[in-house]
Amino acid sequence: MRTYIIDTDTASDDAVALILALRHKEITVLAITCTAGNLSIAKTTRNARIATELAQTYHPPIYAGVDRPLIRVLSVGEHVHGKDGLGDMNYPEPSLQLEDEHAVDAILRFARTHQDVGIITLGPLTNVAMAILEDPKAMSNITEIIAMGGQYRMPNGCTANAEFNIWVDAEAAKIVLESGIHITLVPLDLCYGETEITKADRDHLKSFKTVRGDFFVDCNRRLIEYNQRSYDKDIISLPDPTCVAVVLEPSIVLHSIDVYTRIEVKSPLSYGELIYDFDGLQGQKPNVRLITEIDALRFKEMIFEAAK
Repeated sequence: MRTYIIDTDTASDDAVALILALRHKEITVLAITCTAGNLSIAKTTRNARIATELAQTYHPPIYAGVDRPLIRVLSVGEHVHGKDGLGDMNYPEPSLQLEDEHAVDAILRFARTHQDVGIITLGPLTNVAMAILEDPKAMSNITEIIAMGGQYRMPNGCTANAEFNIWVDAEAAKIVLESGIHITLVPLDLCYGETEITKADRDHLKSFKTVRGDFFVDCNRRLIEYNQRSYDKDIISLPDPTCVAVVLEPSIVLHSIDVYTRIEVKSPLSYGELIYDFDGLQGQKPNVRLITEIDALRFKEMIFEAAK
């Protein structure tokens, strides 16, 4: 059984991703570590506990991590996911409790004691970067990092050059990219197009009349409004679940590129931009597997299965 830590800044799409992971039989979630990003650390930890309870499976330990980027001031994404990060649906307080240990310490402890653990990151990379800075030798035991982050074709609502997860803490992303750990990037591009959750898909989810089917739609109501404002599309975009889906079922990947990737951290205009050396002109060994296409039909089936 493959084991993973999921590091998350739990807003609405992260919550769907956590449930997707916890209800799938191909992996075990060893721990959930939370970071600030879409929301403050208090809100991300609350939402991670809500999602874990709604999965109605097992309960991995949940840890609070960093409350700000390494250098910059935190910029949250409440305008995308709602003030509470879950569509402002006023979900009740979870009964699950946080662990006392700090998320960075927990990541390092698992890295030292488990030889076959990977990390799935659904938010800014600050927790993982802090762990690498503190003990790079321990972190070399991590088998892989699968990160939802970046884009390679499309601009988006964060900046013209940078996707939100990377932009929030580009210095942390730089540390991770240069760590030598095997990295897979699942970019923002993959959650648009055929993978978009349309009105028909939402009606299908609601037709199950399950707590999770309703939750998948309702917690994303602010995200629907955001996509309507930003892209004139009546859809739910699910970047974090696409990242988790790549881990759960590797066969869902239809195309990927091994490419040397670096990041801009100095320019105020291009801060957080990932620069891909597709043509190999830098003469550097690839440090990233960039996922460029997934099976959209199977992805939606996975969402439906998790909701039933």
